[in-house]
Formats: sequence, structure tokens, C-alpha cells
Amino acid sequence: MSYFRLTLRSILLHVLLLLLAYAIFRGLFYAFNYDEIGAVSRAEWGQVLKGGLRFDLSAIAFLNSLWILLMLIFSGHKPGRLWRRVIEWAFWLPNIVAILFEVSDWVYFRFNRKRATIEIFDLIFTKGDFVSILPGYIVSYWYVPLLAIVLIGLLWYGHRRVNRVIGARYDLFEQLRFPKLKGKKYFGTKLVMIALTAGLVVLAMRGGTQLVPVNARNAISYLPVEKIGLVLNTPFSIITSVESSRLKEYEFMSAEEADKLIHPVKQYATDQAFQRKNVVVIILESFSRVFTGLGDAQSYTPFLDSLSRNSIAYTNAYANGLRSNEGIPGILSGIPAMMQGPIITSVYSNNKFTSIAGLLQEEGYKTAFFHGGTNGSMGFDTYAANAGFEQYFGRYEYHNEKDYDGTWGIYDEPFLQFVSKQLSAMPQPFMGAVFTLSSHPPFSIPAQYAGKFPQGRLGIEASIGYTDYALRRFFETASRQSWYSNTVFVITADHCSPFAPDRFYTDFLGRYQVPVILFDPQQRTQARRDSTLIQQIDILPTIMDYLHYHKPFFAFGNSALDTAAPRYFITNLSGNYNTIIGDWHMKTQETDIKEVYRFPADIKDQQNIFTQVQSTDTFYNRQRYLQALLQLFNHSVIHNQMHSETYPINISR
Repeated sequence: MSYFRLTLRSILLHVLLLLLAYAIFRGLFYAFNYDEIGAVSRAEWGQVLKGGLRFDLSAIAFLNSLWILLMLIFSGHKPGRLWRRVIEWAFWLPNIVAILFEVSDWVYFRFNRKRATIEIFDLIFTKGDFVSILPGYIVSYWYVPLLAIVLIGLLWYGHRRVNRVIGARYDLFEQLRFPKLKGKKYFGTKLVMIALTAGLVVLAMRGGTQLVPVNARNAISYLPVEKIGLVLNTPFSIITSVESSRLKEYEFMSAEEADKLIHPVKQYATDQAFQRKNVVVIILESFSRVFTGLGDAQSYTPFLDSLSRNSIAYTNAYANGLRSNEGIPGILSGIPAMMQGPIITSVYSNNKFTSIAGLLQEEGYKTAFFHGGTNGSMGFDTYAANAGFEQYFGRYEYHNEKDYDGTWGIYDEPFLQFVSKQLSAMPQPFMGAVFTLSSHPPFSIPAQYAGKFPQGRLGIEASIGYTDYALRRFFETASRQSWYSNTVFVITADHCSPFAPDRFYTDFLGRYQVPVILFDPQQRTQARRDSTLIQQIDILPTIMDYLHYHKPFFAFGNSALDTAAPRYFITNLSGNYNTIIGDWHMKTQETDIKEVYRFPADIKDQQNIFTQVQSTDTFYNRQRYLQALLQLFNHSVIHNQMHSETYPINISR
């Protein structure tokens, strides 16, 4: 039995060593993201230690289960050289990979606002994207790989010390000819030890004895949603998100009641003639509203500000997600970011869904998607094809590497000129979607514009000014084309920048505030600032309503021009929902509302009125609306019913 105890002691010491490493990781993660997470009270640190131990043990158990099994199998005798290497690699390979993901997430977190999940592999293995941007990130964040090497070295040192202590004890047993178990008793004892240890490992993986295994969502029981990244670790988040991309069915009410509340099949202006205007949707990378004249701080967008004065400019608009591959389908297909990851890279990516391009293509429009990034970047080329865009123009179609920024793709100014040229070559009417890239880290702009645009302390400001200048040049060129006067332009952002002037724009609703501008050269008399609450998924129905499109179509959002439609905003962060319905801003723990703030009076969430309002009819009605939305979204995604042709006819028509 002493040999078994020696093996178990080795396993226990390694687990303690890894727990110490994860505690160091958590401290460094907090240091890297203090501005994002904010101050943590003594009581909250207690919750961090309590929850962190649970999530860390789970990750360690998952990563080291094979190593533990091999250690137990070979307990009592020395394995051969080959098996010793297998055992060593069973320990080192998963733990080194875990450290690399953990350390890289200390930087990635500020962009994602949550711990990385399984979707990170979509970024890594996306054609032509990860490899091209990696060198730039290594240069910008050179200290991250250096830290990873140091931490791996420290783990190696601890591992060697433990092995020396255990090895010395084992050699002593051998010298003393310590008796070993043999025969049936040996195998029986070993099986019992393996079974007991395996039970403990499984218990650690599950995070306890509760009926449902622990998940990243459980972190909300320890800390507020804006701080839950601190209680988690990245390996755990990735491992437990493997199945989280699969939605579960909700049944809060009947399908008929949910349909009546949300009414996802829209139909506008059946008595008016369809306007066969060209449609150009311009999506600006990371253009937080705060950087523009629609915000309440210094503007870096003089052209966009001037254009907004001749447009319908929505001053109360929100992005549904925090990433480009959530924002693009939100804008062009009206799909809210209500999953743990983007739908376009999930198991539901091949669903049939509505899109502006698809609807207009049925009306004889020619359609094209423009993005100066490397083809395959974030799966936008495949999304564009699925969304009904007939043509895709990326970095490779641009055919001039002299304008390549060295990281993401073609600089905005030359690429937008290319867009104007391609649109002019398309027969009218056409629909084009354009996604810029220069205002994405590392915020590269052409050398000839160095010092031309105002600099700021965040680093993004000059690139915002450059993209605004590129937009000016685009409109100057477009305004000379025959198609310009018969075109409606919609300008917005894919999401907000993680870099912001104060915490309201990183931790509160300001994190989702984007510009939305509808510009029609023929209808400048409609120009106004409109405070209607809208979100990205409202853009699709707004465009169709503006064109007097008369056929039914599926959309979760509502037209901003429909004054009778309910106004709401929703997003998902780490499995919890952040929503505005009417004049309330509500936050959930999973699907249960736990926080309610008055909107916009208490836009910084200073006074939670949940206990005051939870028994009121207003709370009940808004809770039912949210439940209907969750139920309908999950059901329509799971059953591929995100289209008027596939949505149940007997409910909506």
C-alpha cells in the first residue's frame, strides 16, 4: 500500500502545484484587466477564492485525468523509457496548452469581455486570418509570450522538485526492499484505488455533487456579471463550452403566446409601391458612438458628423454583441447575439435565415459583400454566401498588396474607393454591404497620414479619424456616380471599441452604444436626430419598411420607423442576458431577472429596484416579453425556422 500512497502523494502535490499556478494566473489576469473589471471588495475576494477553487479543480481534473490514470496504472513499479515519456507528455502537453490559452486570454478579454470559449478555435483555424494577424499581435503584446515562457518554466521547476522528492522516497523503498503487493491482491487493490481516484476526479470535473455539472454560467452566483471573468479560468471556460453552443428549448408559454408577443413575421406597406432604391450598408469597425458627434465626448469624425446632420441619426442605438462575427449577422440578418458564441460559426451556421441581401435579391437586386480583410477572415465569406450575397470582394479580389496594412487587410481609404468602383459596375438596383477594418487594433494607418488625425490617450483615435476621412473620400467619389441619388445608405458599427474614455463605456450600457445613420440623398428634408431606442437587429426591418417592401419576412427586431412597435434591446454575456424593455434596463442570472434599473434615468445602474417592482404587473409583462423572446429565439434556431418560409405558418399567418 505504501507504493500506492506514494503515487497518490505525487498526484496530490502536483494538483496543489497546479492550484498555486492557477492562483497566480488569476492575479495576473486581474492586473491585466483591472480597468475592465474594476475594484474588488474583500467580500468579493472571498467569493473569488471559493469559486475559483471550484473552477480551477475542474479544469485541472479535465486536463490531467489521463496523466492521473497512467500514474495509477504504473504505481508500484517503474515503467520503461517509452512509457515514462508517455506519462511525462500526458502531464505537459495539456498543461502547456492550457497555460498558452490562459495567458493569451489576459489580452483577448478586453476585446471579448468574457473568458475565451470553444469558439477561439474558429479564430485560430479560420483560413488566412490567424496566421496573418499573429505576428502583429506578438509585436504589440511581446510581453505575453514572454510571460507564458516564464510561467511554464516555473511549473517545470515545481514539477521537477516534486518528482525528486517522490523519486527519492521511491528509491528508498527499493533499497529497503519494501514489500510489494502481488497477484490477485495487487490487482484488486489497484482497481479499488483507481476506481476511488477516478470518482474523485469525476467529482472535481463536475464541480461538486450537484445534479448538473458546473458551467461558466455558475460564476454569476459568486460575482456580478461584469466581474465573473475573475472567478473563472480560461481552460475551464473553453472545456465546458464545447456543448454550450447547443441551445436548449425553453417552454415558458405556448408557441402561440410567444408569437403574439414577439410577432417575428413582419409585413409592411402592402398598400404602397415598393421603392427600388439601391441599398448600401456601411459597417465601421469598432466605431463606438462616443467617438462621434452623436456621443457626449470629443468627436473624431468630422465627416460622419456632417453627414448625420443630413440624415436620420439615431442617438439611442445599441449593438447586440461585442464581436464582429456577432455584429455582421445582427445588422444584415437581424440575428441577435443570444448565444454563447456567434451563430455563423456554431453548429447552426447552415440554418436558413433572412437577410437584407436575400430579400432584395428576390426583387431583382444584385448583391455584393465587401471586406478588405484576408478572405476567410472570421468566416465572413461563407456567411455572405449563406446570406444570399452573390459576390464577395475581399483582400484577394482587391489585387494590390501595396495597400495591405500588414495585419488585417487593405487600408480603408483605397478599399472604399475600390468599393465605389465595383458598385458603379453593378446593374441597378443593387445592395452592397461594406465592412471596414483600419480602426481595429493595432490601429494601423498609411504612413503618409502619420500625424494628420488627432491623437488621443487610447490609441484608437487616429484610426477613427482615418476611417472617417476614408468615408469622406468614398462619398465624394460616390456622389459623382449615376446611382448615388437613388441610393439609401445606412452607416453603423459592428460593435464598440474596448478602448473607451471612462468606465461607462466599458462596464455599462455605453459598451453597446453605436451610431446608426440612415442617409438618403433625395430625402434630406427628413433629417433629424431620433431618440427612438433601436438595436442592430432593427436595421433589417427598418430598411425593408423604408423601401415599402410588402412581402412577409422573419425578423426578431422591429422597424425604427414603426412607432407602434415595442422597443427593446438584448445581448448575451457569459450565458446571462442584458436587456432594455421600455423604460427598464434588466439583467438576468441565466433566464431569471435579478436586477432592474430605470432607463435612461439610471443609465449607469446605480439603484437596483428589483425588489420594489418584482410583484408589479409591469414586471410580469416585461418578464413575459423577455421569456417569449428567449423561447422563440432558441426554438427557431434549433428547428431551423428563422425564415418566413420555415416559421410555422399556422402560428403567424
